Amino acid sequence: MSGWAHPHGDRRVLFDREADRYDRSRPSYPAALIDAVLGASPQDLSVLDVACGTGIAARLLAERGARVLGVELNPRMAEVAERHGIPVEVGAFESWDDAGRRFDRITCAQAWHWLDHDAAAGKAADLLRPGGRLCLFWSIGVHPVELAAALEDAYRRAGAEHLTIGYGGDRATDPEAAIAIVSDGLQGSGRFAAPRVQWFPWTRRYTRELWLDQVLSHSDHIALPPEQRQRVLDEAGAAIDAHGGGFDMEFRSVLVSAEPI
Repeated sequence: MSGWAHPHGDRRVLFDREADRYDRSRPSYPAALIDAVLGASPQDLSVLDVACGTGIAARLLAERGARVLGVELNPRMAEVAERHGIPVEVGAFESWDDAGRRFDRITCAQAWHWLDHDAAAGKAADLLRPGGRLCLFWSIGVHPVELAAALEDAYRRAGAEHLTIGYGGDRATDPEAAIAIVSDGLQGSGRFAAPRVQWFPWTRRYTRELWLDQVLSHSDHIALPPEQRQRVLDEAGAAIDAHGGGFDMEFRSVLVSAEPI
């Protein structure tokens, strides 16, 4: 969840060449979170998935019977989502033409920090039907303590200690404080009632290859000069090899949901 404000143009360039890698290596979301988003009767709910990427979250919503439309700035990522059966309209959500359509849910998975929060909140409030909800969610993961220390040393040797080593967080960060900023921002917009924040713990097993694959789907790593990026991969790979060639990552997925007022 690092980097709360990035220009749209940068996002388009950084992710365009890594769409397939992003799709195969990024983690999914726990079933309990998807249930909390859709509620007890998901069939035929109309869902707009904002900044849907390759449709990782959108597919989970559609599998429950919801009717999902994606909006995505990056054409290549939109192509991957459509390949998985998610219809996508390409463009920035803040300026997207809704053509009068309204929705029961507006979701945004792992991407709200890329948007203009004030503009996006206002637009989301306008697009929700009565009783609808805005649902923002992220997965925040950290390595085992011993591996985290080894990776910190590895990144330091590669001259890349400024990068985020964990999946959106590390043990030195406070994810609850970051989420409070999102929650307070929604309520402060004057368009939403007090948000509800829910946390969902889970784990995922990573091999060395799978971890390094997903590392290259993150914007801060993609943006490195090629030689330094390779040094990061070599050093991180060696650290994971020394840890047994794989590890279990602890995740906490968080859902911030709010109804318009």
